[in-house]
Amino acid sequence: MSDPARSSRADFRQDINGLRAWAVVAVVLYHFGVPGIQGGFVGVDVFFVISGFLMTGIIVNSLERSSGGGKSFSLLNFYLARARRIVPALAVLCAVLLALGWFALPVLDYRQLGQHAALALAFVSNIKFWREAGYFDAASHDKWLLHTWSLSVEWQFYLILPLVLMLLWRLWPSRRAITGWLLAGFVVSLVLSIVVTPLRPTAAFYLLPTRAWEMLAGGLVFMLADRLPLGVIWRRGLELAGFVLILGSIELPAVFRLPRVDG
Repeated sequence: MSDPARSSRADFRQDINGLRAWAVVAVVLYHFGVPGIQGGFVGVDVFFVISGFLMTGIIVNSLERSSGGGKSFSLLNFYLARARRIVPALAVLCAVLLALGWFALPVLDYRQLGQHAALALAFVSNIKFWREAGYFDAASHDKWLLHTWSLSVEWQFYLILPLVLMLLWRLWPSRRAITGWLLAGFVVSLVLSIVVTPLRPTAAFYLLPTRAWEMLAGGLVFMLADRLPLGVIWRRGLELAGFVLILGSIELPAVFRLPRVDG
């Protein structure tokens, strides 16, 4: 009999976990104003790609197993699993900040913090911050829960993705069809991001339609990985190239003094 715990450990992706760590470090160093890390917010983009990769894998693998006579994909269980990973830690964070804010903030600022906490727990804080100010604006620096915008974007993606994939699988139960539709969504979202960013940079920064392409890119990586079998040397080379590109994205804005886009 197989050991579920051992199987779970065997399936754990150390490389993805390491990539998460680098993304967190980049974001933290950026917010602490460390010289040379002016592009550190790219860590959020890395998280979005990882999320798309993992969530697409979970859903598609479950749909395939259900088609092969295995246990059917449960939308409720998928949502509950995501909630168990996110909600408790987020609730503790909001409670701690509200307790600290009671003593440290003026009444109006504390009232705003309470509103932000409620919207963060409802996973719509990205919409609120979009309406208030840009991410890089001075006024945003005093918002203790500003970083929850990315959780809201991810959760909105988590809500929509399984519904879309279940519908597509019912109509066209094949990986090729799913990959084609993911590619179409990726292109539409990316073009929308390119068009909207110069016109409405804050909306493009905060809202799901102009961010979905990053998570869909991760989904496409999952869908195409099996079709591109690579040797150890190629895999290591691509891993190194990807890591260099991420580091370049983090540090190039400082090295070449590229203009920073508000939003």
